Amino acid sequence: MANTSTQSTSSIQVAKAKLDAALTRLEKSIESKTGSASGNGALDKELVAAKAEISELKEKNQIVSTRLYGAIDRMKEILES
Repeated sequence: MANTSTQSTSSIQVAKAKLDAALTRLEKSIESKTGSASGNGALDKELVAAKAEISELKEKNQIVSTRLYGAIDRMKEILES
């Protein structure tokens, strides 16, 4: 029984060491991806531009939608009379 317990503890330690190594590699990878200031600045500018475009398109969509529903209502009135 002691041998089984030792093997179990040993495999847990090996698994923990592998997990720690994987987490370290992941952290380094994240740091290298987010570490470049020029890349983040460009992405931030693109994000701001994309948000502005989305906002503008939402406004235009609302205008078109209002006009379209108005036209539909006028057509219904014409057809009903």
